[in-house]
Parts: sequence; structure tokens; C-alpha cells
Amino acid sequence: MNKNTFFLISIVFLLTSCKSANLQMITLDELVASFEKQQLVINENKEFSNNNIFRINLNGVRPSPYELDGKLLSVYIYNTAEKREKGLEDFRNKTATMDTVSYNVYEVENVLIFYVYEHDMSMEVEFDDAIKDALSELKRKVIAQNFQVTRH
Repeated sequence: MNKNTFFLISIVFLLTSCKSANLQMITLDELVASFEKQQLVINENKEFSNNNIFRINLNGVRPSPYELDGKLLSVYIYNTAEKREKGLEDFRNKTATMDTVSYNVYEVENVLIFYVYEHDMSMEVEFDDAIKDALSELKRKVIAQNFQVTRH
């Protein structure tokens, strides 16, 4: 085997191994399990209107609709954090001139969530801390997985 072929194979191997360390994505099942661990009862609910602004495709992804205490929890799972960022940018562009109801946005790794609570913006959001805790747990899990992959 000549040096050029060996060099190219080595580079491909190196790039592939580095790429796999960055592919630690959060799945919908992991998200639901994290919410349950925080004792947040969420149920899939496809009855929310498809015309709702929080149910539209964002950066090519249609959300999974859930219900948290009777309110819409719209979950977008992207392939990468960069695509999630573009999804939020897409939302902001599409709603720039709209008067929307009250909602919170949550982001972690490749996940974008809208919790649509529809009340006075000055009021405290009842589940805000629990949602943040569930997402923080997922973030720690992804960091730990990345650390394990890079140690091998």
C-alpha cells in the first residue's frame, strides 16, 4: 500500500471517529423520560390545531405535539444543534409581524421546545423550573456521553 492511500484512509478514519463524538443527539424518548423523571406529566396530543403557529414546520421539521397541564408543548427534534438554531430563527422570521400568545422557548442540543401557556406574560410560568431541570439533565447526559466517546 503506498503512502498516499494509507494517508487518505487515516484521514477518513480520523474524521469519522471525530464526527461520531459529535453525534450525541437527544431523542424524543429520552426527552419524555427526562420529563417523567421531573414528574412532569406530558401526553401526546394530536388534537391541537394543525393551523396553530406552534405546529408549523420549522427548518423542515414538524413538531411532536404534547400536552402539559392542558397547554401545548411543541417539541422539535433536529439532527444537529445548528439545525435547531435555524429552526428557532425560522420561527422568529415567520412570527415577526404576528401577535402571538404567551409562550416560553427551551433549547438543548438538537431539541427545540415551545411551551404555550397563553396567559399574562408578567405571571410566573408554573412548570418553568421543572422543564429547565429536565433539559439540564439531558444536557449533562449528552456531555457525559461525549466524554466517554472521546476517552476511548
